Amino acid sequence: MSKKIIYGILILTIIVGATLIATIGLNLSIEYNENTKIYVYIGKKFENKEIKQIASEVFKTNKVTVRKVEVYEDMACITTEKQNSENLNERIEELNAKINEKYELENKTEDIVTKNEPKIKVYTIVKPYIWPVIISSVIIIICSAIIFRKIGIIKTIITYILSILGSQALYMSIIAIARIPVDKYTMPIALIVYMIAITATTIIKQKQLENYKLNEK
Repeated sequence: MSKKIIYGILILTIIVGATLIATIGLNLSIEYNENTKIYVYIGKKFENKEIKQIASEVFKTNKVTVRKVEVYEDMACITTEKQNSENLNERIEELNAKINEKYELENKTEDIVTKNEPKIKVYTIVKPYIWPVIISSVIIIICSAIIFRKIGIIKTIITYILSILGSQALYMSIIAIARIPVDKYTMPIALIVYMIAITATTIIKQKQLENYKLNEK
């Protein structure tokens, strides 16, 4: 009974998650959503959190990321929600003034480069991982089907496929339901979930094989 309840909850979670993905989509981070990138030359060492604090005050939002660019990491790339062209110039002037004051610079507003980036499709994020995962999954499933052939080749193949697809569907459903932003860590975590699912399934199959051999004796 407890297993049926657990399976029921998992299936319900996947259904709700799939519905949300199909209707309102995933919650993309500002790096993947429509955004405005602002490149500011600092010319000296700086802390990302300091620039982020200034940018958050200027743009009045916490949805700001900062990374260092260029060889010497002396330029800041500020990413924030897409800005209207009407207010952008005024905010860039304020940003420049605050950064100049903080780091004792004499940068001009004209030196700051801004660029509007379009929304990135989820398929574009997933695309680099598709074929490597498919190829590795096929190899793992074939090898496992051979190793565990005594407890059923077809059953083993189905178990691995359901484990892989089910774990990924559950993972994406949780992201959709909890509205967790899809960012650069989403796919690496998905790979970890994938490996955990494969490992767990292999452990279960190994125990089943051991029990089969004991019963054979």
